[in-house]
Amino acid sequence: MIATLTLIALPAAAAQEGPFGAIAYSTTYRNSYIVTDYQTQAEAEAAALKSCRDDTKNDPSCAVALWFKDACGALAKASDGSWGTGWGSSQDLASRYAVETCRDYGGTDCKMKIVACSPGGAMTIPAN
Repeated sequence: MIATLTLIALPAAAAQEGPFGAIAYSTTYRNSYIVTDYQTQAEAEAAALKSCRDDTKNDPSCAVALWFKDACGALAKASDGSWGTGWGSSQDLASRYAVETCRDYGGTDCKMKIVACSPGGAMTIPAN
């Protein structure tokens, strides 16, 4: 018996197709913005950044904090201004990584701020 293996090479463009999501964060206002379901990483990052800038009247501290593809992304923050992001295969995993990263940056009371999966709609967790 002879076994054969067929490899199919995908075009480079196919590897770049979505769905992508991204999170932008304003360190001035401590606000986070999340978008999902964009076809490219660049589109997702641009949309998250636009949401941040539109809401904060072009705050220069708005920056893309995280992008994710076929996964979930999350942002956690602490009362002292520390924050962190995480991504994973579920909202729970992404949230745990975000809280852990926030703690790694010195936050002692890190709490989830926002989490979403791509594809899918954003789910905001209010900060306490």
